[in-house]
Amino acid sequence: MKLRAQAILVLLCLTIGRGLYAQANQDSALSLQGFSGILNTPNAHVQQEGTFDLLYSNQEDKFPKVGVPKWEDNYLFSVGLFNFAEVGGSLTNAAFVPPASAIRHLSMNWKLSTDPLTSRFRFSPALAVGMQDVGGQTHFIETKYVAGSVDPLGWLRVSAGYGLGPDRMKGAFGGMELRAYDWVTLLGDYDTRNTNAGVRLIAPALPYIPARLTVTFSTPVQHTQGLVISGGLNIPLDFKRSTRHGDASTMASGKPPVQRTLWGALTARKVQPPAPMPSSQSNDAEPVPVMVPLDSLVKAGTVMPVPKPISPSNNVEPGSLEALRDRLVKAGFVNVRVGLQGKTLVVEYENIRYNHSELDAIGVVAGIVSQTAVNDAEQLRLVIRRKGLALLQIETQLLPLRNWLEASEPTNAPTLIVSQKLTSEDGVNFVAGNDNPGRLKPSVMVYPSLTTLVGTEYGVFDYQLSIRPELQLPLWRGATGVARWDLPVAWSGNLDSGQVYASYHTPAQLDRLMFFQALPLAPGLVANLGGGKILTTTNGMLNELSWTLGGGMNRVKVLQSWGRDSGATRSVLLGSYRFFLAHHDLAFEGTAGRFWGQDTGSMVSMQRFFGDTSVSLYFKDTVTPNDSKRWLQAGIQLEFPLTPRRDMKARPIQIRGNEDWSYAQETGIASSSAQSANYIEPNLATVPEPTQALSLYFYDRERLNADYILSHTERIREAWRFFRNRL
Repeated sequence: MKLRAQAILVLLCLTIGRGLYAQANQDSALSLQGFSGILNTPNAHVQQEGTFDLLYSNQEDKFPKVGVPKWEDNYLFSVGLFNFAEVGGSLTNAAFVPPASAIRHLSMNWKLSTDPLTSRFRFSPALAVGMQDVGGQTHFIETKYVAGSVDPLGWLRVSAGYGLGPDRMKGAFGGMELRAYDWVTLLGDYDTRNTNAGVRLIAPALPYIPARLTVTFSTPVQHTQGLVISGGLNIPLDFKRSTRHGDASTMASGKPPVQRTLWGALTARKVQPPAPMPSSQSNDAEPVPVMVPLDSLVKAGTVMPVPKPISPSNNVEPGSLEALRDRLVKAGFVNVRVGLQGKTLVVEYENIRYNHSELDAIGVVAGIVSQTAVNDAEQLRLVIRRKGLALLQIETQLLPLRNWLEASEPTNAPTLIVSQKLTSEDGVNFVAGNDNPGRLKPSVMVYPSLTTLVGTEYGVFDYQLSIRPELQLPLWRGATGVARWDLPVAWSGNLDSGQVYASYHTPAQLDRLMFFQALPLAPGLVANLGGGKILTTTNGMLNELSWTLGGGMNRVKVLQSWGRDSGATRSVLLGSYRFFLAHHDLAFEGTAGRFWGQDTGSMVSMQRFFGDTSVSLYFKDTVTPNDSKRWLQAGIQLEFPLTPRRDMKARPIQIRGNEDWSYAQETGIASSSAQSANYIEPNLATVPEPTQALSLYFYDRERLNADYILSHTERIREAWRFFRNRL
């Protein structure tokens, strides 16, 4: 054991001494243990930022507490949260020879890497620290470790480290990754118990979804299992195709680009450099003009058109205010008003179609306006409405806006002035006619609802899958009626009548019927009052007050609810504060008070956006009312639009998906006297969000603010260029 540890460390030290072009030429992939790495050991890198990895493995581990299982299933996931951090989890399901019992174990892991810093220095290895099986009172795969990695060649990575165990990687470990081709990587590592060898195959991105399939074949040398097979899926959370880190990299000194594969390195040597130019010629020589007869450029009977001079107004269609309004209505916007205030063109609109992000709607509206020359307007003022209420305005110069939107290459965005304080409408001459009013135009949102019980003592995965049609009917300014049904379509056997989880199976029912009225009280300060059937058997009121300060960095909210449920009374009072770093797509939020389940305590969360998908980590600390037990739980939540980027128009009814569908999974953590094992108390720290929540339906998932808009102006331009030929 000592000789192996010394050999690993000597190998790492020798490799560090070689000239390193870059430290991140190879993409990190999910190992069989749930962290990015080789087979059973980590490297010092993290998975690519903004990606989500899923993996299944049938590897049979040796558990120090119970031995080697007869069979084992491992379900793992990981998220690249930052370019220096990843977080993930695993579900282990294993069966043993009696008298040992089966294991069904949920765990979390994390890893931090210095790679974004150390990759800037030529001879610096990447370093990482991490933990596996974090929290809880029961542990089967726990370890803490440090690791280092170097890439002596673009296609070779050497890693070594030391783990503290006690269940895995107790001592020195190490391994290598050799990328033979873009889709083949040879793997080998020593995990302090076994020496493992394997190969990882990576498929090209799927045709319509930018996801990659991976398959790994491996075998432990000192183990009787034989072949281990794992299959995985890597998905970019922004659902965009992205180039891998390090492609086509060149050194500033003029050295050739780093070859990322062994095959590329071998074949590159066979490529001969271009022959030098004759001494009589020079790169600085002027080109020799070639005379072409004019009649050869003119077809018989035709005349060559005179080229138009390049002008910002070439793509502008002359039109009137009525024509501009009609184009916006045709594009599907409602509550459209167009008018002039001196040389300022005023456009008001409400977006009900572009439900991934309000930036898409801003881009489409700005593009349509820039294509239409309206009299002598020089400035533009966009007023964004929600449920008929004006919430935000954007002001800019028309000519710079037009040039920016139509430029063939990305350029600096024009100056945008975004404000929650609206300019007075006095002096604005709005055109009369059809403004496509949004009231009494129903929208039906159809989406799945998934209730799960994962890794319990009775099953690996129990579930109920329902379809939820939700009818939303705008009534008047700020007022909406909502009716939602829950229709179960499939569920696991443990939810059948008389089974252990029968209480989680709900019948088809109308589970929400409410009326909401939103009231703007001041710039950034909005109240939302609701009443009716809040949920299933609970009738009462559900109200919220939200105050967004400044450019959107700070938000304070109070939520209050009161209701009756089968004779019992529910009383909810919560306060929250949110701090939003729009430039980094990062938000922190703290909530405290009495929650929906009548437990009292607090919840803190961190949310990171990747495009329109967000990943949240949260921690709950609450006390249940009946037994005064304290519960400490942590989890991860994934949210993304489950609807097309552009939904159908409302004519006369709109059918669409959910713009913010979410799924969460959590686990119990240590230091709570109530949690003698990894038991998870369901429905703790539940915040009863209104159907027409201010954060979602009025403020675009808390992104409709100056800070976010000004930090993501390129999305506005991209939206126009994507949709302009589809209007």
